[in-house]
Amino acid sequence: MSQHDEHGPRVLKHPLISRLFHWGLILGFLPAALTGFFIWLKPFGENLQNVIMQIHIIGACILTLSCIFYTIFALDRIVAFTRRIFSFDERDLAWMKVCGGYPQKMLLGKTIPVPPMGKMNSGQKQMGIMMLIGGILLIVTGWALYAFLPVAPKAAMYWFDMVHLVVGIVLGVSVFAHIFLGIYNWGEFLCMFGDGTQPLHEAEHHNPVWVENEIEPVKGSKITTPGQQQPG
Repeated sequence: MSQHDEHGPRVLKHPLISRLFHWGLILGFLPAALTGFFIWLKPFGENLQNVIMQIHIIGACILTLSCIFYTIFALDRIVAFTRRIFSFDERDLAWMKVCGGYPQKMLLGKTIPVPPMGKMNSGQKQMGIMMLIGGILLIVTGWALYAFLPVAPKAAMYWFDMVHLVVGIVLGVSVFAHIFLGIYNWGEFLCMFGDGTQPLHEAEHHNPVWVENEIEPVKGSKITTPGQQQPG
């Protein structure tokens, strides 16, 4: 039976605006990241490299506009996201010691106890920090290189280029790992790229602290929120 089945109560994990922003990241960052590696390695001829650069710029435009619109229309979500990713406690340290149990499960086929998590696990928090800081650095340095490379001091542009390259490589590799784990957790993948809801039992398994304290009822579904009791 599918982990993302239509039966039973469901919880809203990702509202529409967050899902749209994630699509913006997919359509913007992924083309920019892939073409960025080709721009760095220069494996093709000049004409194809120029086409790749144009795709890189288009991806950067989509990424930048997605971030701007999300900031304008969902600033409260950004504040909540920032607060969440920088919130660490002893559960996060314990989670990181075992890497969330993923290596043991994927490589050894063994399931080990994992500390209960909130809406985001410790790995997602680390990824969020990298995307927040790294994304700002990529956007600022990228557009500075695009706009001011011919006129700005060469030393400044050199460092902008180095920051753009190093951050781009780190984020690019991290995002592909993030995508792999997202597909591995298929229910979470469908939640983000579907209607934003997740079966309650699935959320209780992966995010028990969040379910206990923060779940949002979906209109028309039978979800018990904290402090309520189901009839019967």
